[in-house]
Amino acid sequence: MRKVLIISYYWPPSGGPGVQRILKFAKYLPKYGWEPIILTVKNGEYPSTDLSLKAELDTLNIKVYESFALEPFRIFKWISNTKELPTYQLNKQSKEGLIVRVSNWVRLNLFLPDARIGWIPFARKMAEKIIKTHGVEVVFTSGPPHSSHFIASKLKKKMNIKWLGDFRDPWTDFFNYHESSRTKLAKELDKQFEKNILRQVDHLITVSPSIERLLTKKMNQSKNITTIMNGYDESDFAEIENEHFSKNINISYVGNISKSQNPIKFLSLVQKLNQEKKQNMVVNFVGNIHSDILEEIESLGYSNFINIVSYVSHSEAIKYMIESDYLLLLIPNVPNNEGIVTGKIFEYIRSGSTILMLGPIASDAGDIVKLSKSGFVFEYENFGDLESILLEKRRRHIKDNSKFSRERATEKLAKVFNGMINHVS
Repeated sequence: MRKVLIISYYWPPSGGPGVQRILKFAKYLPKYGWEPIILTVKNGEYPSTDLSLKAELDTLNIKVYESFALEPFRIFKWISNTKELPTYQLNKQSKEGLIVRVSNWVRLNLFLPDARIGWIPFARKMAEKIIKTHGVEVVFTSGPPHSSHFIASKLKKKMNIKWLGDFRDPWTDFFNYHESSRTKLAKELDKQFEKNILRQVDHLITVSPSIERLLTKKMNQSKNITTIMNGYDESDFAEIENEHFSKNINISYVGNISKSQNPIKFLSLVQKLNQEKKQNMVVNFVGNIHSDILEEIESLGYSNFINIVSYVSHSEAIKYMIESDYLLLLIPNVPNNEGIVTGKIFEYIRSGSTILMLGPIASDAGDIVKLSKSGFVFEYENFGDLESILLEKRRRHIKDNSKFSRERATEKLAKVFNGMINHVS
């Protein structure tokens, strides 16, 4: 088989959506003629860990190399006495301490493109050896962190190897930067870094049509960009059955919640239905929640119908999805959010539970929900007939949405690799 070197900071035991995309690509690539070789970080600083993914990896025959990295996050965690760094850490918080404020400013303005730059020289050196030893034909980098693209940029210049870059999120237009304190100089430097990477990469993939259009404008061409969306892996659902017999109407949100995903308006509707209509609705938040939102939930007295669960393994997360009557999907309420397609939307679809999406109706995520016939889409504050929908108990119904599978996505990726090797755009 042809060989591809996949350079990704996030890899088991890291948890979160980023590692899912790369792990599933690596799992199915051999079926389409490509052997993946992984280069990742040794003892990385992850927002969360998931040992169940490590167990899945152990069942696959994948070569994995690890390289050292200088990690500024370790210093921050030691100074601030913080055990984990959730993905919304860069969001402002109303009760931030001085250490957190200073650390975030340093991260956003001095560590460019991101705080993983200490991995670049060590990963580049090891990547050169891997390429020579295994006869690698394509290098594949996935960001964020976008530092991984700098590794491939140096490899391309020195070894003239084919390079495919994966933008799971926008770079300079990343929605978490909307509230951040970035200097004009930092923004301009980041734009220049992004411009250089987009100019050098041979082919680019991203997760949604809107982000593809955004990047196309920046590259001033479209022939080298392909949308390969995330998906669900059928094997993740194979051994999980619906054992939920609660008399409550269970509504779940699975994943981290940033400040721009505040669901308070939705929770006020649930509170109203519980009180006026004598409903037994329970809202499960499975993951990390921004501290300001937690405080608002407490102050409004909503805790009596809310169940907050800390970060769980991927398999447990899927179990929550299957056992829910409704699944809440919150698109960040920020400018240019039409292209945000969270990875969990496809697992939401496969679960068979009814999706309630809050976000822009004219959006990639909204189109996916409507195309899959898996739920309903509402604006942030215009809920329309949401109340009547919540008052009728939904039935789980599995539809054929195999077009959203991880395997289909990997098949498309393999075709991109083939085209690059055969000099076909």
